[in-house]
Parts: sequence; C-alpha cells; structure tokens
Amino acid sequence: MALIISADEIKKELPNYSPERVEDFHHESARKADKLFTKALKDSSYKEVILLSGGTASGKTEFLDTQLKNKDQIIMDATLSTEEFAKNKIREIIKVGKTPIIYSVIPDDLKRSFIAFLSRERKFGDRHFYKTHAGSRKALLWIVKNYPNIEVHVIESSYDVSHKMQFDEVKLSNNQKVIDYLTRLQLTENDIITVVSTLRK
Repeated sequence: MALIISADEIKKELPNYSPERVEDFHHESARKADKLFTKALKDSSYKEVILLSGGTASGKTEFLDTQLKNKDQIIMDATLSTEEFAKNKIREIIKVGKTPIIYSVIPDDLKRSFIAFLSRERKFGDRHFYKTHAGSRKALLWIVKNYPNIEVHVIESSYDVSHKMQFDEVKLSNNQKVIDYLTRLQLTENDIITVVSTLRK
C-alpha cells in the first residue's frame, strides 16, 4: 500500500478549515506536506517515490485512487507546477538513495477540466487553474530535459461515452520524443485564459 502525502488532505485537518476558504489554508498545508515528505523519505523502506504532476482538476486524484494507491511506493500528490519545487523534491529523493518517478496527468480537454474546477467544493480563484496547468507543463518539460534518466509517465485523462473518467498513457519511444511532445503542449497562463474564457461569460 502506498504512503500518500497530499496537501489537499492535510487542509481538511487544519483548525477552522472550510472548502470555501481553501486558499487561506494552502500555505500551511503545503508546509506540513513538505515536512511529512521529508520524514517519509527518511523513515520509509520504500525505494521508489512517485511525484504526481498536473494542473488542478486534471484527474490526478482519480488516477491516484484507481491506478497508484496500491503500489509499495511513497507518493507526493501535488501539482508539481514550478521548476524549483520539482528540483527540490527530486534532489531530496536522490539524496536518500531512492528512485524518483514522475506521473503527469494532462487532460485531453482544458475546457472540460475548467468546468470540473468550477464545480468543485474546494474554491480556488481562477488564477490557480491557469497557474497550475501552465506551470506543471513547463516544469515537466524542464524535468525531462534536465533529468533524462528519470522515469516519466505522461497520462492523458478523458471521459468515455458513459462519462466515466479514463486514463491512457502516451507511449513515446525515447527522451527526445517526450521533449517534442511536451514542447507542443506548452501553454502560457494567457493561452489558457483564452481557451476557457467563454465558460465564464
């Protein structure tokens, strides 16, 4: 069974937590998640560490619940939306002799993902959506370019005809093809705003 560290789950345990004020608890829950992650790296016998990547409402939680939670690994459930955060976590993992593995969940349709984001009980401002989706794609490309030996899995989330979420791994034969694929997926925050803007009218 995986050892899962999730800032979103930690938020729910903080005093006076309210889903409508989730951003007020973000800094504290992230700080606690970092501490738990460092402790898990030192104390756990698991040799592999999964870093989850992807913008908010991309399907990461569903992917974790259905595909990863039974693995004997440490799992950091985060957006991995900055290069600095990614670099620090990878360095921590390697320093203790464990193996980092990246799973990035990218939605096939940003509009669909944004609709899911708007309907969530946890209420973040819209910029959180733009920032995490643009940032996670940029950081993932940075990881692939700077750590070519790290195992990276790119997962596309979508819905089937019965509106059930499904996940398909993008199969790419070498690191350069991964780089080329992720380069094509790069979007700025303004790009994302343009894509989803009609949903706010």
